[in-house]
Amino acid sequence: MTHTPSPHHPPPPETPSPPHRPSPSYVPRPHGPSGPPADAARFLRRVLRVDGVSTAVTGALLVAAVVPLTALTGMPRPFAVAFGIFQLCGAAGLLWIARHPVPRPPLVRAVVAVNAASAVACAALALGGVLPLTAFGVVFLLFGALIVSVYAVLEWAGLRGARGAGDGGGAR
Repeated sequence: MTHTPSPHHPPPPETPSPPHRPSPSYVPRPHGPSGPPADAARFLRRVLRVDGVSTAVTGALLVAAVVPLTALTGMPRPFAVAFGIFQLCGAAGLLWIARHPVPRPPLVRAVVAVNAASAVACAALALGGVLPLTAFGVVFLLFGALIVSVYAVLEWAGLRGARGAGDGGGAR
């Protein structure tokens, strides 16, 4: 039975709605002068570690399996070995930066810049006709460009979050 208001009976009072509360999954974390949110620093360290490990694996493969990889990709052997050594050195740097509880912002900005430059260089080498690449070699370098681009974006986002998400901070 529904209640129809009449001139003699006013409508029943509405129950007030409870005050707005954030969802249980959102828990504000203090940040500011005392330091960045722990989750943001942890995310940044994790991305740096994954970047470091994948860079080390790629570098080790380029050096250790230079003969079959150069046959598949068309990369000249000296280039592949030099590229692999560059990646192994970069991996060591990434893993060293990631070991800090809060990675130092200037170092993370350098990582982002090197990853962005590496992505551009890989794409330019893949598409520029500078190397005698096979179709697999072109795909290999373009895939590498995509991967380092993703790492650069994730590291930049992690840096912004670790430097003060929500307090007007961010990577500067």
